[in-house]
Amino acid sequence: MQKESGFTLVELLIVMAIFGIVLASVLKVFSLNYQSYTVQEEVAATQQNVRVVKMFLERDVRMAGCGLRNFHHEDKRVYALEFDNNSTAGDTGSDKLTITYIDYDVGACGAGAPSCDDLPPLTLKVSMPKASAVATVEEEFDDSPYDLWTGNCDCNGDTYGTPPYDRYKAIITSPDGSKSDVVYITQVINSGGGTDDMLQNHNYAGFDNKVLNNYPAGSTIEFFNEKKLVEVVYHLDNRILRRNNQPVAENIEDLQFAFGLDTNTDGIVDSGEWMNNADLIGAQPYVDPDPVDQIRSVRISVLGRTANEDRNCSGNRPAIEDHAASGTSDGYHRKLLQVTVKVRNLGL
Repeated sequence: MQKESGFTLVELLIVMAIFGIVLASVLKVFSLNYQSYTVQEEVAATQQNVRVVKMFLERDVRMAGCGLRNFHHEDKRVYALEFDNNSTAGDTGSDKLTITYIDYDVGACGAGAPSCDDLPPLTLKVSMPKASAVATVEEEFDDSPYDLWTGNCDCNGDTYGTPPYDRYKAIITSPDGSKSDVVYITQVINSGGGTDDMLQNHNYAGFDNKVLNNYPAGSTIEFFNEKKLVEVVYHLDNRILRRNNQPVAENIEDLQFAFGLDTNTDGIVDSGEWMNNADLIGAQPYVDPDPVDQIRSVRISVLGRTANEDRNCSGNRPAIEDHAASGTSDGYHRKLLQVTVKVRNLGL
């Protein structure tokens, strides 16, 4: 009779126990590696989010105030920067920033014929009485290309010119570039050869914009395309950074700004003159000199965090500018990015 051999029950249990220990160790290592991989992926995503926010904000802040030196539009001054500290419109304690500038590279009138972009600049000839309804110009409307001002023109599908079309919206700028206004040209008057041609500027649409004769001779008058006037608003909404309500980046926990002021007009931010805890809103009355006109640099602080908590991490939201630190610990990894941008169009 042949003798049979095999594993005893005890031997099988020992093998299974050893296998279980090895498998548990492998699974533990896999779990730790997967957790580490997941955390690193989220940390990388956080870093990318704050870099994207920096890119958008830095670009717009550098453009702030371009073409807006003492600029007035629809009966009010347009400010390059408006700052809502601890804005109630966004996440608690975060800031809101409105940036305005004229972008000369976008918003062309398009292919309409004739295009309002083709209207040549005009020059104010002499200072007229401020109460006068007309202002004289150097150019002759019988001559090309200035005769384009006497007809209609097209801008982005809208026709401007003689009634029944909309009046011209024009921008007048002083010779030294220190002041500009958007005005409505209600009539273009061709007085004939040898006689001064004129522009008529009545109050229009309820705005106090009869201002042509507040400007000195030599001021320039150009068609104004409103699409070139860019206004962008940055704020946080449920940890999503929005630019004009369009999402830019998620998992942004805090957004803070500070403004470096030049109070002695030497072109340099004064020591200790950084403001981070008071609104700068154009609608409110300002003291003289206006703090907005003294801004030379903007410090941007963007705080991002991972989408999920890490049980091996412990920390809290740090204090940034005038926003106090959180008193509650959590497991989020955070990335703070700060950059100081010189606002090149202010103080020129």
